[in-house]
Amino acid sequence: MSVPHRPPATRRGRGRPRGAAGTGGTRERIVAAAADLFAERGFHATPMTALAAAAGLSQTGLLHHFPTKEDLLAAVLEQRDLRDLASLSARRGAPARGWEVFDDMVELVRLNAGREAMVRLFTTLAGEAVDPAHPGHDWLRRHHAGAVDSLTSALTDAVADGTAAPGIPAGTIARQLVALMDGLQLQWLMAPDEVDMAADVATQVAALKDRWATTGG
Repeated sequence: MSVPHRPPATRRGRGRPRGAAGTGGTRERIVAAAADLFAERGFHATPMTALAAAAGLSQTGLLHHFPTKEDLLAAVLEQRDLRDLASLSARRGAPARGWEVFDDMVELVRLNAGREAMVRLFTTLAGEAVDPAHPGHDWLRRHHAGAVDSLTSALTDAVADGTAAPGIPAGTIARQLVALMDGLQLQWLMAPDEVDMAADVATQVAALKDRWATTGG
């Protein structure tokens, strides 16, 4: 889970035919092609030459937008985060608030249980990108910070709405839940028939509601 944002619009240059792919369109095409190939072949088994060909570019053109394969993987995962959040908001008809954010988190885990390749990609990047020198380090930091901030804000909103008790340790709970999700993904990848990620997260969310939710508001 991360905090969605709308990138600034880019102006179409004079003389450029309408519908021609600009920088933004090219990047989107690359990310879409990479998502398909990474899911089909795996991250390490997909060479940059194949990624360039799938995006309709030369390898030099691909490297202009994404200097490393790790940069491209980070972009694929970030795009997945944004699309997941947009999908959940569309389902509700409005952005989630308060405890709804935690219910959506359970739904995200359920979705992830159906896309092993993407979960494996995330764990691949996360394990390597803790190194500050890694190209994906900034993305990983934003990803976790955004998830913690989103959950913390949700609990703060719940207190303001009267649906969570004052004094709830919002930041601590948020960090623990993000750690739970990451840890469960690793366990699920090792033993998918034995670990039910969504059920485990749902149990934790239910326990939090039992402890902290109120009927006010």
